[in-house]
Amino acid sequence: MKMKTWALGSLNKILAHLTLRYGVAASACATAIWMQYQYRLQGSMLFLLLPAVGAILLMLNILLIVNQFAKDLPRWDPVRFILNRLEWSAGLLVRAFVYSSLLVYANGILDNTAPAYRSAEIDSEAWKKPLGLPGAYSWVTLRYRDDRDHPMRVLITEREKSKLWGAQPVSVTLKNGRLGIPTVTAIEQDWGWYGNEILKLAPTASTIWRLKLSFDLTHDRWSDGIESGRKYIELNPQDWETSVMTGELLFQASRYHDSLPFYEHGVIQHPSYDNMQQYGTALNWAGQSPQAAEVLKTSIPLDPDNWEAYYHLGYVYGDTGHYEEAIGYFEEALKRRPHSLEARAMIAKHQQDIVRRDSHSLRKGERTLSPAGS
Repeated sequence: MKMKTWALGSLNKILAHLTLRYGVAASACATAIWMQYQYRLQGSMLFLLLPAVGAILLMLNILLIVNQFAKDLPRWDPVRFILNRLEWSAGLLVRAFVYSSLLVYANGILDNTAPAYRSAEIDSEAWKKPLGLPGAYSWVTLRYRDDRDHPMRVLITEREKSKLWGAQPVSVTLKNGRLGIPTVTAIEQDWGWYGNEILKLAPTASTIWRLKLSFDLTHDRWSDGIESGRKYIELNPQDWETSVMTGELLFQASRYHDSLPFYEHGVIQHPSYDNMQQYGTALNWAGQSPQAAEVLKTSIPLDPDNWEAYYHLGYVYGDTGHYEEAIGYFEEALKRRPHSLEARAMIAKHQQDIVRRDSHSLRKGERTLSPAGS
C-alpha cells in the first residue's frame, strides 16, 4: 500500500513538473504568436518558422516525458546525454522565437509615426492554414497594386478573415517600425475602391459618398476624400455634421486650407458656438488671422461665459504681433478658467514680447537719430 502511494505521489510530481515546464514553453510561444499578430512581418521566413516552432514544442513535450524516465541512467550514458542535448536545443529555439517576436513587437509599439496605407488585392487562393502550432492561424498572399510582381505573405486575423475573401481589393495599414522593420497592423476592405464601383451605377447614393469620404480621409487619400466631401455636400447641403467632421479630419492632417470650405459650410448651416471655434481656429492656422478674429468675436454672444473664444482670440492676436490685445483676451479667459496654466504662461510670454519689441524699437530709433546728431 505504501509502495503504491509512493508511486502515485512520484508520478503526480513528475506530471506536475512536466505540465509546468511545457506550459511555460507553450504559453511563451502563444504570447509570441500574439505579438506577431499585432505587428505582422511580411515575407516567407515567418511561415517557414511557425511549423518548426510547432514541431519543436511537440518534441519538447516528448523529451520532457522521456527525460523523466531516463534519469535513472548514468550521467555518462550516451542516450541520456543526447536527450539532454535535444531538450536544451529545443528550449533554445523556443527562446529564440519568443525573443525575436518580442523584438518585432517592440519595433512596432515604440513607433509613434503615422501609419502608411497601400492598396492591394488578396490572392485568389485566399488564406492558407499551414501545419505548426496548436490552434489555427492563417496567412494570405497580398499583391500590392503599385508592385504586383512582388507578392507578399502575411498573417491574417480571424476577425479579418470573417470580413474578407480571395481576389478582394483591400487596404493594408503598415508601420515602418522604430527599428526600421516594416510591419502590417491591419488588412481591411478597400471602401474607396468599392465606393467608386457602386457610384458608377448609383452616382447620387449619398450614403456611399459619405462612407467613401470617411474612408479616403482616414487612409491618406486626400484628393479623393475632398472630392467625395464636395459631392456629398452637394447632395446633402443640410448635413452640417458631416461637413464639420470632414473639416476636422482635414484639420487633424494639417490640411488647414482644405478644411476651410467644409467648416464654413457647417457654420452657415449651423452657426453654433462650437462650430465657430473650430472654424476660427482653422482660419488662424491657415494664415487668415483677421477672418479668424471676426468669426471668434461673433461667437462670443452665443456663450459669453465660455473661456474658449477668448483663449483662441489670445492666440490669434499673439500670432499677429498684437501682444496687448492678446494679453487682454488671455486675461478674459483666466476670469472664466482661473486654473489655466497655459493662459498664464502666454500672458507672461507676451509681456516679454512687448519688452523686446519696445527695446528693439528704441534701438532702431536711436540708430535713426544718430546721423543727425553727429
